[in-house]
Amino acid sequence: MTSLVRRLAAPIAARLLRRLTGLPPSSLDSRIPYGLGSISPYPSQQLRSLGRTGFLFHTPELLNHFSCVMDLLPAGSFDLVVCRDAENSSEINAAAARWKARISTIRDIELSGGRYDWLVSNHSTMLGDPSIFKRLAAINVRFMYAAGKSGWNLSGWNNVYDLILCFGPFHASEFAKRTSAVIVQMGYPRLDGYFNETTDAPRLKKRFNCDPAKQTVVWLPTWRELSSVGLFDRQVSALIEKYNVVVKLHPLMPGTEPERVTALKRYPFTHLITDASDNLPLYKLADFMLFDYGGPPFAGIYTDKRMLLLNVPDAEKDALAGEDSPYITLRRTIRNVDPGHGDIAQLLGDAQVWEAQKKQRQALRKLYFAPYHGFSARVAALALSNLHHILGAGDGN
Repeated sequence: MTSLVRRLAAPIAARLLRRLTGLPPSSLDSRIPYGLGSISPYPSQQLRSLGRTGFLFHTPELLNHFSCVMDLLPAGSFDLVVCRDAENSSEINAAAARWKARISTIRDIELSGGRYDWLVSNHSTMLGDPSIFKRLAAINVRFMYAAGKSGWNLSGWNNVYDLILCFGPFHASEFAKRTSAVIVQMGYPRLDGYFNETTDAPRLKKRFNCDPAKQTVVWLPTWRELSSVGLFDRQVSALIEKYNVVVKLHPLMPGTEPERVTALKRYPFTHLITDASDNLPLYKLADFMLFDYGGPPFAGIYTDKRMLLLNVPDAEKDALAGEDSPYITLRRTIRNVDPGHGDIAQLLGDAQVWEAQKKQRQALRKLYFAPYHGFSARVAALALSNLHHILGAGDGN
């Protein structure tokens, strides 16, 4: 198999799918076929094949990322493998019933003496030792879930993966420099609904207690050291005089940083969300969006939202980021505000800011994302259903 084939990065969706799977474009309109069987490209190992495939969860929040792809795979064709916060989760139990999926723990797999044909996960550090993944599955697939922190995203633990489903050209190029894995650009599956689901705007505003006569600002801060919570609380809250202001915290912040959440609650907002619900409705709701770091600003680029970036001092020194991380370099293009400086309200009302930013967002969208708006999940599901073609099992090479 040539390196060209292994660096799969077709720019046009139809060409991508035909090249990888041999399936015609019309197959996009049907459910994804399942027929991988035992297709490990590796020599026979002592561990027997379980004849199953799976998705690994360390937190129920990953349902927001994986579910749109699992919806396209036949019910009962995969397991939900759980560890850490995902064990004994009511959300995981409900999801398993929905897809007729088995729930297995890491211990269950180890005791079985077998391993999965393929296993999807979002990173390989959740179990402590990345080498464990080779005992869990013949083929390991990384499903990229955040674009910003290169110090984390591009780390050596990616070497455990045989295939990486990434967002687009930028990360395809970066992964190709660091790993021998096959790289498939999939776009952003969890946001397919932004493009292909109709929105009842009045109902959506009512759901979040918004005044229908006002425009809506959505603030999606991250957690821990790079969070803008505590630095911009007062200034963002003051926007409610003119705007609906909806805030959704990082799902891990309430449990790990309760004091910051308590301090934030002292300020009035139109609606404050502290659970792990999906962000998609908020992207549909927002007229303007406020971000700091993490994945949300890139989802804003993908959905072409008017945005401002809120800065945290010395963010480029963060161990998981680095000065060349996309969410740092993004600030060279997108308008950003330092704590105690800049007037968010004034920027929101400046039409020239948004006219200039429109072209900037379009350029960034092409850089970071494959153009599969509304059918990214189908690209990912087709890749999973045709790993034997992509990885070259049985091709004699």
